[in-house]
Amino acid sequence: MKTAAALISAALCLGVVAALPSHSLAQPGFDVAITVDDLPAHGSVPPGISRTDVARDYLAALKAHNVPAVYGFVNAVALEREPGSGAALDMWRAAGYPLGNHTYTHMNINSGTLEAFEADLEKGEPAIRDRMQGENWRYLRFPYLSAGDDAHHAGIIAYLKAHDYKIADVSMSFNDWAYTEPYTRCVTKGDTAAIEAMKIQYMQGVKASIARGLIASQKVYGRQISHVLLIHEGAFTAMMLPEVLTAFEEEGAHFVTLDQAQSDSAYSAPSAHQGEGILLERVAKEKGIDLWSDAPPDVDISNLDAVCR
Repeated sequence: MKTAAALISAALCLGVVAALPSHSLAQPGFDVAITVDDLPAHGSVPPGISRTDVARDYLAALKAHNVPAVYGFVNAVALEREPGSGAALDMWRAAGYPLGNHTYTHMNINSGTLEAFEADLEKGEPAIRDRMQGENWRYLRFPYLSAGDDAHHAGIIAYLKAHDYKIADVSMSFNDWAYTEPYTRCVTKGDTAAIEAMKIQYMQGVKASIARGLIASQKVYGRQISHVLLIHEGAFTAMMLPEVLTAFEEEGAHFVTLDQAQSDSAYSAPSAHQGEGILLERVAKEKGIDLWSDAPPDVDISNLDAVCR
């Protein structure tokens, strides 16, 4: 049986290296807002690491890179499931960063009725509103980036408008969530070689996502829009965040707020599928634009499920 490290190394040899972008792709620079999903408890944490440890490392990296007003999107059910995890939200607010709504249970809007989704959204509000103390918290990040099928979409858009919610759209993401559970397994087993291999693959995913986002923006809009990056508050991403932010800076990123990014006209343009999926992919599909035929490939994460089993 292959070791975890061998599985990842094999994936790297199969062409992930080709996903690395040229530094020149990002010139002369682009704006990006960092947003973080699944506060205060994304996935599991390895032995010896707490939710507040993850929050501390996240906040230290964001502050070190002068990233402004990072919205953390909350699934408040964690406050019930993991008593004490609210301290991570309090740390977020003490650092001056805002909170938004990711629904109470991370509910997929297509999994039930529209009324059930609205109720789940509303159930998540008190924990956010109480901590925001009059500041704007009415941003929704759709779980799974699913804004509703034909039976749900028009209804939820009308609901959000009636309740003064804005949709926190996404233009860049690099599947950081997929490393959370493998990391916990590898720490538990003490497999440091697998962890080091995952770091390499993870950063290649970061760099590929930057290149793909910049190429897609140019194809869809003929310019660089202000981007919105989605990442998750997991232990592995917390560890990697300083390197992630450095990689963005090296490719020309200027960090801005979510409000600043979404003041770009790309986010307010009419769309029949508002809020669904990745903005650039959604608009390209609506316009019949081929995004990826000449773009670097995304990084294959299918090997991660076998790591440290």
